[in-house]
Amino acid sequence: MPCICEFDGIQIYMYVPDHNPPHFHVRVHGLEAQITITDPDILRGSLGRTERRKVIEWARKRQYELEANWHRIEQYLPPEEIAP
Repeated sequence: MPCICEFDGIQIYMYVPDHNPPHFHVRVHGLEAQITITDPDILRGSLGRTERRKVIEWARKRQYELEANWHRIEQYLPPEEIAP
């Protein structure tokens, strides 16, 4: 599972392929979560309050790139890196 972005110790990953709904994976400080892409929020797992806020804000800014990556992984293509 390639890391597509890293910022403030937060690592963002996408699996090829993965299950619906469209989402990405987050790892930070030993915690893991899955975040939905369409309306960014925690699907599974948990994050600290500050990390959750940062990830949700990042996902809203990068929604187009996240959706494009989701379409790539549906075609069994590797996701592309996304800027912090």
